[in-house]
Amino acid sequence: MEIIFNNGNDKAYQNMLNNLLKNIFLDFQFWYDLNLWDENYESYSIIEQGEIISNVCVFKTQILFNNKKYSALSIGAVATKEEHRNRGLSRRLINHIINKYDSFPMYLSANDGVVNFYPKFGFERIFEKLPVCSVEIKNHISPVKLKFNDPKVWNYVYKRINFSNKLDCLNTGSINIFHIYWGYIKDFIYEIPELDTMVIAEQKGTTLKLIGVFSLKDVSFTDLIRCLPFNGIEKIEFGFMPYWSDIKYDMQEYETDPIFVRNLGCDLGEFKFPELSIT
Repeated sequence: MEIIFNNGNDKAYQNMLNNLLKNIFLDFQFWYDLNLWDENYESYSIIEQGEIISNVCVFKTQILFNNKKYSALSIGAVATKEEHRNRGLSRRLINHIINKYDSFPMYLSANDGVVNFYPKFGFERIFEKLPVCSVEIKNHISPVKLKFNDPKVWNYVYKRINFSNKLDCLNTGSINIFHIYWGYIKDFIYEIPELDTMVIAEQKGTTLKLIGVFSLKDVSFTDLIRCLPFNGIEKIEFGFMPYWSDIKYDMQEYETDPIFVRNLGCDLGEFKFPELSIT
């Protein structure tokens, strides 16, 4: 049984893959149409009778952890057509990837239904914590909103300079764009022109969920808070590890999708993986 490999903008292959994924996860066609599939994104699949019946994708991520850069693999799009399950197809594909990239750290975000599956391949479950900051925001500022497909959004995503030395992803612009175009955050995109910064944030009562911050220049947390177009905020929950030097925050336990790692070789400590970089 041959394993098919693809790591480029092959429209015919993408169409076959999407026929599988849209019935299991979501319709990926919008991302393929953006032509963002490059050599960092790899698909391994099994094809029978002209259709992909099982697939596993990897994204070659550049991770910044404790001021050092590492190469890692993000595993995603693990899917098998319903009528072909229980044939060991996903197992075959995952083993193929592990054999090819045996020395690479690997990670994935899963769901509660498969928590017993990935440990069979040497993956270990770890638990995130949520960075939380108590802060009072009472700004009366007219928001400058950006449409999700505004070219400015792309400029902020790909030219940002702000990364957390504790834990961040350095090359996941295409994944950031995937989340932005997916639609669930399209109404939460704000520009702060005076800071050359774009924020993706949602207010719920007195809590501000700061999902992403993309800055083109050095910006302090104090200046960011002063310019955020929100009022009545008492607490910020971060969708990433805060990187500012002038901030105090706590890491709190919270419920999230299971995360599994392999070949980590170190303890991440208390961490939050950037939500907009999850594949």
